[in-house]
Amino acid sequence: MSLTHREEVNLYEAIQKSFPKILVKDLAEHERICPVCNGLGMRIENNIYGIKGDDSEAGRREHFPYKHQALSFCQSCFNGVQRLCPYCGQPYKNQAYMHCDCEGQKKVDEEERIKKWNEKVSKAVPVKEKDVDTMLYCEEFDEYYDTVDDFFDDYAANYFDEEVYTKPERLWVCSVKKIFIGADNVVDNACEDLHEDAYEQCDIGGLQNLLDTWCKDQTGATTYYPCFKQYVLINWDEFEGE
Repeated sequence: MSLTHREEVNLYEAIQKSFPKILVKDLAEHERICPVCNGLGMRIENNIYGIKGDDSEAGRREHFPYKHQALSFCQSCFNGVQRLCPYCGQPYKNQAYMHCDCEGQKKVDEEERIKKWNEKVSKAVPVKEKDVDTMLYCEEFDEYYDTVDDFFDDYAANYFDEEVYTKPERLWVCSVKKIFIGADNVVDNACEDLHEDAYEQCDIGGLQNLLDTWCKDQTGATTYYPCFKQYVLINWDEFEGE
């Protein structure tokens, strides 16, 4: 393949032939015509390329001297319209993710976080530590503890600086997830290439008993998740009195 000639497309004439004279933009609140593409929703894409074995002056000068210019979607808007942050009035940096880094947005985010936290707490039930037989979770530090005393030890060692860390009020009771293997799935997979009645001829119950015994011994696989339904209030008087 070799370059034979270059042609230029009169963009103004092509647009007049292909598009109407007026584009209509019905703008909602906090929207504006994109100043990058002037509302067209398109931009020029160069699409540069080179030709293998090209010994022309242009080919010797650079690897990709040629181009197939075309119209492509504008990356600064959607359909020629930019959506603006309602708090600072600036266009979103990412028009697909309508979230701003301005102080107004941060304030609203914090208010929403507090609202969701309060709703979560209002639906949960306080319990006594003695009634808890699982682990406790501190959301502020993203840490798990066996007991409240363990939390106090960790707090004193790593989180005592109240100018840096928020002092927690509660520890969340965790739900427990243990390893389980279903015998029916194991047998089904094992019989996949056997005759059609092989599954029915297997002692699935016996295998399940063996698997349950094995799973019970795998204590290291036990996993805890905060369920946010119950919590233990932290008695800071106990900590400060130590």
